[in-house]
Parts: sequence; C-alpha cells; structure tokens
Amino acid sequence: MSKSIRAKVKLTQYAIIFVKQFSAISFLFTFLLLFTSVYAQVQYYGINTVLDEGGRSSVKLTITFERPETFFGLNILGRIENFNATSIAGPINCNVSVSGTSSVNCNLALTSEKRTIEIDFETNDFVKKLDNKFYFDADLSLNKNIDQVFASVRLPESMALAEEDVQGRLSYPENTTIISDGRHIIVIWKLDGLSSTQPVRLQVLYEQLQVPVPIQIRLRYVAIFTVAVAGILVFVYIRYFRKPEKMILSVLDEFERKVVGVLSATDGAVNQKKVVQETNLSKAKVSRVVKSLLERGLIEVERVGRTNKLKLVKKKFKV
Repeated sequence: MSKSIRAKVKLTQYAIIFVKQFSAISFLFTFLLLFTSVYAQVQYYGINTVLDEGGRSSVKLTITFERPETFFGLNILGRIENFNATSIAGPINCNVSVSGTSSVNCNLALTSEKRTIEIDFETNDFVKKLDNKFYFDADLSLNKNIDQVFASVRLPESMALAEEDVQGRLSYPENTTIISDGRHIIVIWKLDGLSSTQPVRLQVLYEQLQVPVPIQIRLRYVAIFTVAVAGILVFVYIRYFRKPEKMILSVLDEFERKVVGVLSATDGAVNQKKVVQETNLSKAKVSRVVKSLLERGLIEVERVGRTNKLKLVKKKFKV
C-alpha cells in the first residue's frame, strides 16, 4: 500500500473517531438540558395561607427559581378561584383549567436577576369538616427539587389546634412552630432540601376554641353586672349632675342656641319680631330656626296678630 493511501485511511479513521466523540458529547449535552428542564431547581418556595370561619382558604405562593425559567406548571387538588400571577420580571401569561383538579400552566419571562413569581388564589376545597372539627389538607407539590420551603397557615379567629386527631398528630409535617398574633393561631413549617419526589403537603386539624362552662357563666354575669352599673351611672349623671337644659343646648347649633337664649332671658316667652332684633338674624333665618325648634318639641308657637309668640316648653328645660 502506498504512502498516500495509508495517509487517507488514517485520516478517515481520525474523522470517524471525531464524529463518534462529537455525537456522544452532543447526546450527553442534550440529555443534560432535558434533565435540567424537567427537574428544574427551586431556590425558595413560600406558602402563606389564611383560613376564614367558613373554611375558605386564601393562598399566596412565592417561588424563586435557581435560574430563569420560561415555563411553570402546577396541579392543585381542588377548584381554585380569583387566580392571579405576577412577577417583577415582566408579565406572566397563565392558562388555568378548573375541574376537580385545577391545572395551572404559565409562560414566564424571567431574568437571571429576577427569578421570582407570586401566585394568589382562593379555594373552598382545602378545608373539610369532620364532626365538630375542621381538617385543612393542601397538596401544593411542585415536583421539583426545592432548596427551602417556608409555609404558614393562619387559623380563623377563636379557632385552635385540635387536642388530637385520628392519626395521633395535630399537623403534618410534624416539625411545626406554633405562634399567635394575639387573635389568631399560626402554624409554621420550615423544610430544607426537598427532592422532586417529596410532596409539599400541609395538614392541620383545628376546632372552635372552647371556653369552660364556669368561665362562660362568670363572663355572662360580669357582662350583665357591667351593663346594669353603666345604666345606673348614666341615670344618676342625668338626674343629679347634668341639667336637662345643658343637655339640650349641647345638641343645638349656634343659631338655635341664640333663639333659645333670648327665650330664656324673657321668662320663656317672646314675640318672634323681638327674637329677630335680639339675635341680629334675618327674618327668614329666624323662621327656619323656629321651625326646627318647633319640630323638636322645644318651643310652642302661638299666632298673635301679624307675628308669632314663641314659648319655651319648660318641662324640657326644667331641672
């Protein structure tokens, strides 16, 4: 075999090896891209849920991805309402399909600096009533590897965790922190390093806060006693300390007090013309004030010639 033929054969062998290696690297690179797109990492997953007395759940999800994503999907067991999705990176276009299960599919426009989205919705399907207790059960799994989960469920006012449930636990996951804001009990979970196969499912059993019967009776008696004492004090104050005249004057406007003042200074009776002179008000204004006082039953009006004689209803002003 000549040298030129051997050189061509060797070159062909090198070319075949290069093509094989390039194909292998391309396949591996494509596989890694597909793998990372299916199992996209989530850096932070926040779940904030507020429950009302009727069992309605208001949920806010905060999701920060490890890297910018172009698509996000979420399946929620239950019918959701009032859905809204936002991101500071730009608009989010979501398609929500609701039946027994709600399917959410969103197209994202995230950047390397802005990788967080927020989702809000409401549902009546997370809380079920069990006898005299309430069972909150929400599966909000993302099917992704999650670095950190922080979730909270705020119970309705006057509700507390049940003493026990059929599974012998109050909530799931069990590593919870229980706090109170003074009016509500709040159950908090903090989970780290969840794999895509681990569900994000929150469960809480709660019930109406029960006040012991003796305390209820005492509270009832205290309330009755308080109302009775308050009524007596009001009566004594009105009867012995505050004059009816002062009470009436306190609810009159400036012009009404002027007219009543003129009547009081003339022993409770005076012609309307005299009132006009003493108050420096126009005839029309005095007529309107007289009409107001008459309608309130504070004065009497007697027609005398071409004018009116005004009289205070003394029993209204008598001590």
